[in-house]
Amino acid sequence: MRRVLRAAMVAPLVVLAIAGAGQAQVTVHRNVATLALDQGVIAIDALSNGHILVGASTSAGTATIPLTVFAARQFTDSTRRIIAHRVPVSRRERVYHSLATAEHSGAGVSFARHVTRGANVYRFFFSRDDATGFPLDVSARELKLVIEALQKGVREARTLTAAADTAH
Repeated sequence: MRRVLRAAMVAPLVVLAIAGAGQAQVTVHRNVATLALDQGVIAIDALSNGHILVGASTSAGTATIPLTVFAARQFTDSTRRIIAHRVPVSRRERVYHSLATAEHSGAGVSFARHVTRGANVYRFFFSRDDATGFPLDVSARELKLVIEALQKGVREARTLTAAADTAH
């Protein structure tokens, strides 16, 4: 156990030392959150190149989506607005969406809030490319945790990017 903890503490220092020595520009990864949800796992990593990685795994599949800080910020902001939006009780189903995609791969993550007669269903959909993907339903509590982790990932990626820019 102590060896694992030492390795976990030393690895980031080695990456920073290499980056600081100017031998090679290395992208620093920092895990922001790993969330074990009822129906799967979501992990958020902040990168020093202005991106965050959103990883998801369920029994239906696994995906890792690289998002720019800008795209991740837009996604969290629009998702927060969708969650906060008060929907009048109606017989019709209403669906609200937000979406973030990777720049070049077609991979992405979308969020949908389905409202039917006062009941809410929250669903993420993770797409590995233009054709394949899988859903991940979350509770209201889990949704709040995911959004907070994404916001923290955006802040952390900005910090890491600023530190990497000043080092060069």
